[in-house]
Amino acid sequence: MQLIPKKRTAPEFMDLVHDAYDLEVLEGSLADIRVVNRYLGDQRALLKHLSLKTAGMGTCSILDIATGSADLPVAIADWAAKTGMRANITGVDINEHTIGIARTQTAGYCGIKLEVADALSLPYPDRSFDFVICSKTTHHLDDQDVVRLIREMLRVARRGYIIMDLRRSWIAWALITLLTRLFTRNRMTRHDGPLSVLKSFTPIELAAFASSAGASDFTVHKEPFWLLVLSGDVR
Repeated sequence: MQLIPKKRTAPEFMDLVHDAYDLEVLEGSLADIRVVNRYLGDQRALLKHLSLKTAGMGTCSILDIATGSADLPVAIADWAAKTGMRANITGVDINEHTIGIARTQTAGYCGIKLEVADALSLPYPDRSFDFVICSKTTHHLDDQDVVRLIREMLRVARRGYIIMDLRRSWIAWALITLLTRLFTRNRMTRHDGPLSVLKSFTPIELAAFASSAGASDFTVHKEPFWLLVLSGDVR
């Protein structure tokens, strides 16, 4: 068996038309994602790289693309409150049902705004946000749309951007397969979790997409639990 599996292109349940699954399954899968993001390093990795970019800033604006149930905006808001920084966060997702769930999850967070929007055609003027982030979304897209997504991020960012996703690996696939069998009965999570790993990228592939989109000042980092973080600045 080769160390890096061949990239898969099959659709995930979450990529299907919005009425192909019931709302309870979607809510359960988003809850599973919140647990993964909290305990398998996504929040830690995001805040690590975001803190480097926001050092010395008193106020910043952040756009979270494909926000899901907005657990990352909540993590940013809590972190900003602890550090004394004022963060104005906008989360967008193409699925109106997902945004509805996110609004419930963020009740009480006045610094978080949620909107329905297409990541590939954002409804914001150029340089609208200091920082633009996107987590575990690129593997849902084909190669051309990954480049389009990064171009949109470059367009609306004033200072920098962060892309996080999984790193394709047989070990990561085996781990997520085991975890989804042990800790959840949600059929969407059980199907999409292992497939997400097989649809994700290597560091070289993710860097190539960024270069094709016109990015020049970026680095790709390997984080624990097979996470990739592409962190770049806008000049």
